[in-house]
Amino acid sequence: GFCSMFRLSMQAAVLIILYAIVIAAALTADAFAPVIPLQKPTSRRHLLPKMAAKKGKKTNQRNSQPRTASGKGFGQNKSPTTVTVDDSLQSAAKVETPCSSPIHADLLTWLKQNPNTFVSPKFSLQPSTLGGYGGFANAPIPKDELLFRIPRECCVTYEDALSDPDCGEAFRLIKEKRVPSWRMILIAGWIAKEYLVAKEYEEAITTEKDGIKHSAYFQSVPWDRGSLGQDHLLFWSDEEVETLLGGSLAYEDALLIRKTVDNAVMLLCGVMVPIVHGVRVGLRDQDLHSTDDDADYTDILERLQQAIRGAFVIALSRSFAEEVECDDESIEVENLLLPLIDILQHSNTPNTILEPYEDYVLVRARRDVESGEELFHQYQEENNDVIPPHKFFTRYGFIPGVKEPIAELLKGRSHLFFDSDDTNS
Repeated sequence: GFCSMFRLSMQAAVLIILYAIVIAAALTADAFAPVIPLQKPTSRRHLLPKMAAKKGKKTNQRNSQPRTASGKGFGQNKSPTTVTVDDSLQSAAKVETPCSSPIHADLLTWLKQNPNTFVSPKFSLQPSTLGGYGGFANAPIPKDELLFRIPRECCVTYEDALSDPDCGEAFRLIKEKRVPSWRMILIAGWIAKEYLVAKEYEEAITTEKDGIKHSAYFQSVPWDRGSLGQDHLLFWSDEEVETLLGGSLAYEDALLIRKTVDNAVMLLCGVMVPIVHGVRVGLRDQDLHSTDDDADYTDILERLQQAIRGAFVIALSRSFAEEVECDDESIEVENLLLPLIDILQHSNTPNTILEPYEDYVLVRARRDVESGEELFHQYQEENNDVIPPHKFFTRYGFIPGVKEPIAELLKGRSHLFFDSDDTNS
């Protein structure tokens, strides 16, 4: 029937990807290439300042030996054997973190199951002044005091995608062939698959969903329009893009991003629909329920298309990037998701600072923080020569310092989206 095209072995799916690679490479530039030159000395969410780490070619794993920084530096510092945490903080951290959101409470519970996780008792999670949720100080925090220690094994990395037993082969091929925007495809594609598999377990009312390592994290991020205040242009209809963005400075960039994600959907569905279908069939009691493969495949295809778009929104608006030094001394940028850390809202004058290491990522107070003050990280330097406001919107889904709905700004032909000549016409 209609969906028989998805009943493929992984080998056949890989052949489809090879064919799609040729088409994608011809049609699409890398919509998600770093917007700041890698050598530019700046602190930003998508570029973690660290010492360079060497990555072995054979194992594709980061080497444990620290490397000399190049320029500002990048990579991972070798993890100290201990990270000093005040005894009173360590004891107090065992109490429940104040949190007004059930989905984030589950995230905190999951993170704290890892013995290497530390969340300061002075941290609370509440609705942000900027929309969605954010982190707050519920007591004075002196400069340099530790706020978080998030183990690397709790983060979402390339290794999760490349070593996945179901679709790792396809992801390795996408990386090897340098499919346009392959970095985002790895992260977004893998979390979309894991999210849908977790959903299958959830709907089947089975505890097997506990086997999805990042399930609690996936429940805490915005998969749909309006979730946690997210209104990224990838959620918009074609009509909204044409009506609101047509003629604006953001229009061409928006079209490129949406086309890239459309290509990614085509690229990934042939691999992932059979995987999710296999989970569904395995969970179904064959003695009690008849199967309708075509209906199943159609339903899964629709869910996957939506999940991949949501996954790209998550990856674009929340992922960090770090440089890794390869054996040939070249530098490669890898994206990763940092649970809890990515809840912090953006400010061009942040009051927190990240310290990435081989085994974990630390967050400290950049300055003295008062009780009740919201905690901020800098996603991206606010510099019109580097990333103007309209491009901030197409990447992150918002414009710093602007609380007015984006649609209203566009309808009013704001100077943030239109050249001065256009705004006066």
